[in-house]
Amino acid sequence: MNEEEFEKILKEKNKRIQELEIQVNILERRLLAYENAHTPPSLSKKKIRIPRGSSGKLGAPIGHPKYEREEPKIDKEMIHPIDLTCPYCDALLDSKEVLEVIEEEIPDMKKIKAIKHKIEWSYCKKCNKRVIAKNNAPAERFGPNLKSKITLLRHDDRLPLRKVEQTLLRDHDFKITNTGIMKIIRQVAKKLNKPYYDIIKQIRSSDIIYVDETGYKLNGEKWWLWTFVCDNATLFVIRKSRSKEVVEEILGKDFKGIIVCDGWKTYETFTSRLQRCWAHLLRESYHLKEKHKGFEKYHEILKNLFERMVEVRLKPPEREKRLEIIGEMKDEMVELIRRIKYEENYNKFATTIENGLNYWFTCLEYLDVEPTNNYAEQALRELIVQRKIMGGLRSEKGAETLEIVSTMIATWKKQGKQLLESMKSSLV
Repeated sequence: MNEEEFEKILKEKNKRIQELEIQVNILERRLLAYENAHTPPSLSKKKIRIPRGSSGKLGAPIGHPKYEREEPKIDKEMIHPIDLTCPYCDALLDSKEVLEVIEEEIPDMKKIKAIKHKIEWSYCKKCNKRVIAKNNAPAERFGPNLKSKITLLRHDDRLPLRKVEQTLLRDHDFKITNTGIMKIIRQVAKKLNKPYYDIIKQIRSSDIIYVDETGYKLNGEKWWLWTFVCDNATLFVIRKSRSKEVVEEILGKDFKGIIVCDGWKTYETFTSRLQRCWAHLLRESYHLKEKHKGFEKYHEILKNLFERMVEVRLKPPEREKRLEIIGEMKDEMVELIRRIKYEENYNKFATTIENGLNYWFTCLEYLDVEPTNNYAEQALRELIVQRKIMGGLRSEKGAETLEIVSTMIATWKKQGKQLLESMKSSLV
């Protein structure tokens, strides 16, 4: 092989290496969607299963506190008298004891009742008016019990439409189509419209709001499911935007409360009264520690800062002292940023910390504020599961129905109310 041929082969190999490097970069970027600090467990490709010890028996793990069912309220007593003659030798029995056995049972499934209302009416020839008998006949075909059950099967039990149809047929011998089920749920949403907007007013007047958002497919396009959580209510809205306009629409431009959120820039453009989520920060830090051994010491610094902050919140000193502690902790964070900012593997994370520097310790100044955004993330979890079952929404009308019904169910749960009774009373 002469020098010219060798150079030609070398040039071709270098070209191929460059092509492969480009492909590797593209694949690595794709992989980041499944292996980053914010990837939920359901999407993670690296599922680490930790083996758990077992006693070999059914039930709770070893060391788990014992659980016993509470004694139920007795609705009916049945006495089973003993014959005072012994069945084995015919001798008389001179005493008796009582053995108590409690049985819990659901009543037999009932068929749907069909009630025909015959309303008498007449025509007054004198005043030319139609006179109708006083009545309590419903304006719609289906009653509040049935509509509530169908709505809860779909949106609380998370059943697909065909399963709602099968459940009603099995339990109540009631036949209805998928289209009929959707019409009923939309009627329910229409009735819940006013209490839904009352919750928006309640959210607007709250001092502390936990906010989060996630993608949601609507008619094949990417929309956004937002949640706004306060002490006594949970609100869901579905919008095409992930921008500041959605926050302004829900909270109003004059909102003076504190928002607990992740690092999405929208919130900072809306208000400076923020608490950034420490769970997101520590998760990202842990991800870097797993990827780069040299980051372990920096992860420990952040972890220690969080643990100290939690200790201060458990036994809080006076506000002035807490403000001093905030100043000290901010200085430690500034030093951490200085140490990692110019390292190639960590500079992006340093920017994340720096961008939230004024928002990491709001929970020390205002003790009612939580350091994490777990309330909002937990609120979204139910609808994320539902999203996986449904696959997405087909229309904006369906989105409106989902946000109204889901808001009312989540709020009633948060308030400790019975779902069926609460929904029925809203439909009467």
